[in-house]
Amino acid sequence: MAVIKQIRIAMKNRPGALAELCTELAKRAVNISAIQANESAPDTIRLVATPLDVAKKVCEQMQLDFREETAIAAHLADRPGSLGRLTRKLAEKNINIEYVYGSIGKSAERALVIIGVDNVDAAARVLK
Repeated sequence: MAVIKQIRIAMKNRPGALAELCTELAKRAVNISAIQANESAPDTIRLVATPLDVAKKVCEQMQLDFREETAIAAHLADRPGSLGRLTRKLAEKNINIEYVYGSIGKSAERALVIIGVDNVDAAARVLK
């Protein structure tokens, strides 16, 4: 578990918008390790990207509004109950989960899960 930085980007929900952003990030060798986009907030994208400072410069050059956020990154075993145990620890300390997203490759042993909480510092202490 680690406290990480991500960017939240406001962009128009239109065909090709995400492709343009991803293409520009790729041109600058920015790797996206996690991404969130959903239909309830179609004009908002969250990215965990490396190097983050270059990703922010790309957003500036594309004239996209963005802000840096902190979140929790957890690598969880790919088996039933892993996410439940982690989220239970947060619940027991009254830490609210505002969003969660993640991914896992077919041959990976662990999933990457990004968790936005109302108190990142407290969550980091709980999940040590």
